[in-house]
Amino acid sequence: MELRHLRTIVAVARHRSFTKAAEELYLAQSAISQQIRRLEEEIGIQIFRRSSRSVELTEEGKIILEHAYRVLAEVDEMQGEMEALSGGIRGTVRISGIWPFGGYDLYSVLADFRTRYPEVAIHMEEDAVDEVMAKLRADELDLAFASVDPDKIGPDFAATLLWEEEFVIVAARDHEFANRAHVTYEDLIGQDLIAFRDNSALRRRFETTIGRRGIEPRNAFVCTEMTAVRSLASKGLGVAVMPRSKAELDGPPIILRPFRPEPITWPIALVWRTDRRPTPAAKAFLAMALERAEAEPVELAA
Repeated sequence: MELRHLRTIVAVARHRSFTKAAEELYLAQSAISQQIRRLEEEIGIQIFRRSSRSVELTEEGKIILEHAYRVLAEVDEMQGEMEALSGGIRGTVRISGIWPFGGYDLYSVLADFRTRYPEVAIHMEEDAVDEVMAKLRADELDLAFASVDPDKIGPDFAATLLWEEEFVIVAARDHEFANRAHVTYEDLIGQDLIAFRDNSALRRRFETTIGRRGIEPRNAFVCTEMTAVRSLASKGLGVAVMPRSKAELDGPPIILRPFRPEPITWPIALVWRTDRRPTPAAKAFLAMALERAEAEPVELAA
């Protein structure tokens, strides 16, 4: 088994496709299939289960994949350290971010990091929090900005709380909520709601909070873009629940009201693995991100 075999296994597992894995690795699809077939014959284990529609890992394949991630991470770390000793940091930093980031200016951190380390590529993606944590655990990410409580994520991770933002109700200017200083959860009964996408942590946190009070949301619209949620609320098509920092951005006219007596807050934490040594590039980015958080502390929402 060679390193190229491990990279092939990782690519096929990620895409669940020999064709897409071949495109990523700049190889012919037949070469990928041949690599996997010969490897399976050599070790006497079926790694992938093929069908006409997809390629899935077997149980044995899942174990091999876990080891492949570890081996490749060690190799990448070694290469990164050798490059650092030779005069510069290179490589790739793999980041996931859950939008919005509240008062933490992630984009400035990315810009400053790029200026300081121009040879480092940054791969950034957005995903649901469960997927983000799974990818961190599988070493598919170096670190993430995720909506998690740092005290409840388990011993495999370390985290620093960067921002905790308040959820507010957003509605049209002529809505009945405009005459109130705040809104209670019971005020939402009978209201049409404009909800964010189904698998979002934002929506899950809100619906869990009102669900504890026996309130069932009446979702009239479901949107995948926060700007669309805000715009629909502005037109009087329902009320929306969203982070204050996004509600206060320029856009169509709205009113926003806080929840009382108990607010809903949205935490954003910087998360990384504690049982994996980061690559030099990832270590440098983590240091810069934490330095920025300490230099510009953000006041938490009440």
